[in-house]
Amino acid sequence: MSIANLWIRFKRRQEVCLWFADSPICTNTRRLLDHKVQAEYFDNIAGRYMRFCDDHSKDLEAAHASLPKSSSNDATSNPPALQSPLKSNPARRGIPPPATELSTLLLSLRKLREAVLATAATVSTAFSQRIHVFSIRLSILAHHPPSYFPSLRYVLDKLHSPSHPLPEAKELITYMILDYACRQEDMAAAFELRARARREHAYQSQMVDKVLTALIHNNWVVFWQVHNSVDSHVRAVMNWAVDRMRRHALKAVGSAYLNAHINWILHGCTGDDQGWTWETLAEKEKLRWEREGDKIIIKRPRQRPPKPEPNSLAA
Repeated sequence: MSIANLWIRFKRRQEVCLWFADSPICTNTRRLLDHKVQAEYFDNIAGRYMRFCDDHSKDLEAAHASLPKSSSNDATSNPPALQSPLKSNPARRGIPPPATELSTLLLSLRKLREAVLATAATVSTAFSQRIHVFSIRLSILAHHPPSYFPSLRYVLDKLHSPSHPLPEAKELITYMILDYACRQEDMAAAFELRARARREHAYQSQMVDKVLTALIHNNWVVFWQVHNSVDSHVRAVMNWAVDRMRRHALKAVGSAYLNAHINWILHGCTGDDQGWTWETLAEKEKLRWEREGDKIIIKRPRQRPPKPEPNSLAA
């Protein structure tokens, strides 16, 4: 290869890297219609995400959950959470806030998906599958349904076929079933998709069966057992139902017991051994229960009025 060709390749790679670093949205979208540029752009996104995981390795789950909670249903409407430079850690000034980085990654992946879709006639199905699976996994961890749910439907309906089987098909079907059940609370759609997946793809998952049964019967014990035993992606989808199951558990405990040990309530009702204290739980759920040492007084028995004495009745 000539020196001129090497220089052209170097300049092209440098431009792609700067183009990604300067703005989450490409200013020249026509460049992304080139498959080689798409591959380089995707490599940049993957590398940047690896750095994100390394920068926030001490609490990666919190970093993934850092996007604004009031985000709209449009990925482009997710503004990054700004961080005051006065409050930033001096030792980490070179690391952008996790919400800012996640917003950049999501927007960049959206742009890449649009380019791949526009060039679907020339882009290989395997490359398209790879882009969408990566995007789905990242978006699930970031708790951003507009970025993963449409991609789930597109991959399973359009990109997964007998001629181009998707190795991650079972994984994506699991995410979609759980999203229907946990986030959308559409149990009919979840059961219908499971039945269709069993019929068309021989899909089987005892874990999904347990989750659906637990949600139908409000069985928070089984739900927490599954929630604490699955991988981070499945747990992130199940997290959409965590508040609902916690409130079912507290309601059941409140109607059945007069008092209970604090650890039993914190661990049994929340499914979390470390993330809750009684003060945070009582504030979030607006509980009026009283604490006496290690005991939580849910309700006090009513005092019976004293029986009148026989002499007073005779009088």
